[in-house]
Amino acid sequence: MNSKQLGFRIRQAREQRGLSQEEFAAAVSKDQGAISDYENGKRKLAAIDLPTFATVLEVSLPYFFEQDASTYTLDEVLLNYFHQLPDSEARQGVIDIIRTLSYMLSKDQ
Repeated sequence: MNSKQLGFRIRQAREQRGLSQEEFAAAVSKDQGAISDYENGKRKLAAIDLPTFATVLEVSLPYFFEQDASTYTLDEVLLNYFHQLPDSEARQGVIDIIRTLSYMLSKDQ
């Protein structure tokens, strides 16, 4: 994978999380200019920084190396949030909400 492809993946995950370059830079202890350079493939990212980027962006490390960006789905993001819920009662509540929304949306079609 070249720097441009890696940069595209970083930008894609950052935008999916709704983070600005400035917010992301602060979270990974970099400056905004460095983030811009990484995303545009102008600067190589040290491999040691990838786990930090993955944690902040809530993606797995393999996400950065997948060949097709479309293989990364919202399912992984949803599961990450789901696993952050405090207990099984909260998880069950989310499942109930999703079940209800799914039912309501399927009736409209």
